[in-house]
Amino acid sequence: MTATGSAGTHAGLVVGLEGENAAIPVLGIGVRLPRDRQEANVFALAEATADYVGVRGGIPRSSVVANCDYVGKGYGIPTDSMVEAVRMLARLEGVLLDPVYSGKAMAGMIDLIRKGELRKGETIVFLHTGGAVGLFGYTGTFEEAA
Repeated sequence: MTATGSAGTHAGLVVGLEGENAAIPVLGIGVRLPRDRQEANVFALAEATADYVGVRGGIPRSSVVANCDYVGKGYGIPTDSMVEAVRMLARLEGVLLDPVYSGKAMAGMIDLIRKGELRKGETIVFLHTGGAVGLFGYTGTFEEAA
């Protein structure tokens, strides 16, 4: 699981795993576009990348999956669930998530766990794509009343 926005990380993961016949699904949590547009962008880049690196047979369209339910009002615009996720990871794990990509992706993962769509016993790998310095641009978002 990873954030998906500009499509590069998501497409690269899909190509690498498909190229190795790993049978490991990748779920991208969208941060900017509706699902159909995000998946189309990722698929186009995955196809081009697969061709470039010589993955035979290309990439099945079914390998590109995005959940774009956590975008909120738009790219870079905070959501309550992102704020909760960023605070939770910082307080409980000492992990800083950026508010634009990994914060929204983690919010999506937490929600999918709470809904039972991701279950106890499943192996889930969350790819933190960095960007913690982005927190400095959102200081008011994370301030708590005294």
